[in-house]
Amino acid sequence: MKAMILSAGRGVRLMPITTNIPKPLVKVGKQTLLERNINLLYQSGITEIIVNGSWLGEQIESFIANIQLKGLKLHYLYEGSEPLGTAGAVYNAMDHKLLINENFWLVNSDIITNFSLPNISLLNNRVGHLILVPNPDHNSTGDFGLKSDQVLNESIEMLTFSGISFLSCRMFDEAIGKPSSLVDILRDKIKYNLISGELFLGEWLDVGTIERLNKAHSKFGNS
Repeated sequence: MKAMILSAGRGVRLMPITTNIPKPLVKVGKQTLLERNINLLYQSGITEIIVNGSWLGEQIESFIANIQLKGLKLHYLYEGSEPLGTAGAVYNAMDHKLLINENFWLVNSDIITNFSLPNISLLNNRVGHLILVPNPDHNSTGDFGLKSDQVLNESIEMLTFSGISFLSCRMFDEAIGKPSSLVDILRDKIKYNLISGELFLGEWLDVGTIERLNKAHSKFGNS
């Protein structure tokens, strides 16, 4: 099974820390954010991981070149000086034949979680499965609704997209005009009941700002 870690963002909200260090290589405790997510995927049985990069991407490339985990294949994919966006990154991986007519996990590099990837089958012609979490303070209105296992664009009770999803390449093949935003594609597919989901109640933190990075140090700094 393959996975892709989205690692090309500039990390503007983590400035000045990310002036000379790409966001995925920011450390929380003894490990970088990227390392934590590579280990998470590896421990869940992933055997091949694609890591994209843009801002200070050479540091990411060098970092993953030094990771040695038995049976794990790592690919670095440079996007140029400007990142291609969350969906654009997947299109780029497909163009480079690193993703071909298959299902794969897609994970944001700036989250910390103890989520364990389950074995999932996309049933009833669905093209994606989202992991949702209760709304944190910084996203109090949520992103999507959930009714049974069906993800909704609108609901009385909204939840936050965790940045973890299980997707089919078909979802991107069928999108019109290769949009750069994953959320735009998801919202379109949700209208046709093609996206399932589940609620995760374990550890999860989006480390997107200085304030949340400090929170991560307090919570995970010994690991």
